[in-house]
Amino acid sequence: MLTFDLHFHANIHRMPARSKSLRLRKIRRHLRQCGPDFVASTEHSYKKPLEAYQRLAEASADLRTSVIPGVEAVSAEGIDIIFLFDDEAGLRRGLGDVPTFGWSVRDVGRIAAHTGALTIVPHPFHLGRTSAGNILSRRGYLRLLAVSDYVEIHNGSALTFDSQLTGCGAGQLFGKTQHKLDLTLDLPMADRGEGLGWAVSSDAHYPGEQFIVGCTDEVMAPAEPVLDFLRRRIRFAPHALIEPPTEYSVNSLHLLRSLQGVLKEAMVKQCLRTSGRARAAGVALALSCGAFASM
Repeated sequence: MLTFDLHFHANIHRMPARSKSLRLRKIRRHLRQCGPDFVASTEHSYKKPLEAYQRLAEASADLRTSVIPGVEAVSAEGIDIIFLFDDEAGLRRGLGDVPTFGWSVRDVGRIAAHTGALTIVPHPFHLGRTSAGNILSRRGYLRLLAVSDYVEIHNGSALTFDSQLTGCGAGQLFGKTQHKLDLTLDLPMADRGEGLGWAVSSDAHYPGEQFIVGCTDEVMAPAEPVLDFLRRRIRFAPHALIEPPTEYSVNSLHLLRSLQGVLKEAMVKQCLRTSGRARAAGVALALSCGAFASM
């Protein structure tokens, strides 16, 4: 059996050097104790994904866990798409094709063909504003799946939210929220598209949050590159690495930490999008002024 986590964040961006080293040591300790065979470094495109991959690869260099270079990029529509690459050089080149808010989900197939990337549609109906199924029409969502390699059928970031709602008996009070969490933890067959691989991922942003990852009994040839193996579009099944916390106080801490991270990322995205619009408006104004002056 092989285990894969195709959605993982080192989450070290803008950390002081000492805090960054501590975070990486904790990640290394977790991977040494119970890490999967393969983990994809999929840091957000606005949080230095190249550095995240390099540091994660260094931290796990002598462990059994191999690190796949990748990025979770956000499109002009505000939709997250994961791109995985064969090597660091591929990641370096690929990042130029997916600048934050600088590309469209309509171009996913073209970008993948140009960069050689493998593509994953993550958490299609999760809470928040970056999930493809929440933003696109049904037709648009299915079109996106048709040009992608994998769809994420389980995203572990929903586990903490789900257990909190269940534990406090509030699931029925937040019906729509609970429904989105259910879709995120077990994507229905009707939403998985045709012929795609199935990713089972942790979406961990903190050490020790790789609760459930993907597993397969497919055999990888000794010299087979990992992306060639993944291009078979494996339908991964869930595999528990560690049990999610059940104690209410511990779970509350996990939830608060997750919410803090989500809010920070949302603020950064909004800032980047706003500044991008401001720059575009400035360029347009300069061009119009230039055109007026030349008349």
